[in-house]
Amino acid sequence: MSDTASPWAGRRALVTGCTGHLGGAVARALLAAGAEVVGLVHERPALDVFAPGQGGRAHFVRGRADNVFRLHSAMAVHEVSAVFHLVAADALDRTIPAVLEAARLYSRRVPVVAARPLAAPAPPDGLSAARFGAVFGPGDRNLLRPVPATALALHAGDGGPPLGDGPPVDCVYVDDAARACLLVAQDAARRGPCDHAFRTGWELSARRLADALREGFYGLAPRAPEPGPAANPLGWSPAVSFGAAVAETLDGYGGLLRAGCGAPARAAA
Repeated sequence: MSDTASPWAGRRALVTGCTGHLGGAVARALLAAGAEVVGLVHERPALDVFAPGQGGRAHFVRGRADNVFRLHSAMAVHEVSAVFHLVAADALDRTIPAVLEAARLYSRRVPVVAARPLAAPAPPDGLSAARFGAVFGPGDRNLLRPVPATALALHAGDGGPPLGDGPPVDCVYVDDAARACLLVAQDAARRGPCDHAFRTGWELSARRLADALREGFYGLAPRAPEPGPAANPLGWSPAVSFGAAVAETLDGYGGLLRAGCGAPARAAA
């Protein structure tokens, strides 16, 4: 889809958590679709944090996601048409009231989208939810989590940290999750706040996902999980195959290690 054919062409969206895992992927998806991104950050990042050659379409506002005045100011000054609230999970519920209040003061029609677990309670009034089991892929800077810890350890010549075998969870590749978030915002702009769950049918435990990374790293075709029935809303389906998702995840963390970011030994500790 060309920028001019995209429903996001020429629009601006506020993204909290824009330098995080899913937030960064949403920001890149918006830029690729022709939108401008207004990122709420604590410290101004490098200009190419999302992609080289952004052409001035990424704007950064310093502030906190629990500051109603700062949020409202960012929305009003930049005239945003959507808000993606994608801060870290441990700060999400605490900051949702401020984001919703800022959006209410700005416009009752601007959609506010947050990513939530499949089993989370219904979102509060005014919030639209994109629900996922577990989101994986490159760009997760929490190096203690199983996927980055395993990928970095493999690139460093280690087999990766030992993992317990917890219950399987539906796993979604991060770029596909970002695309789902944009679809939720589009639906909310048409029909009001909405709540949609997205599933790939890739039911994997943390250990099984780490095993798939090892298989891909050593040149074996990762054993794709048997997909269960996964009826999804808004015409969404995974655009990235499981094997491609594993390969892109490994490539991403290999690049991170070559750039001197990430310490596999410490991450695996």
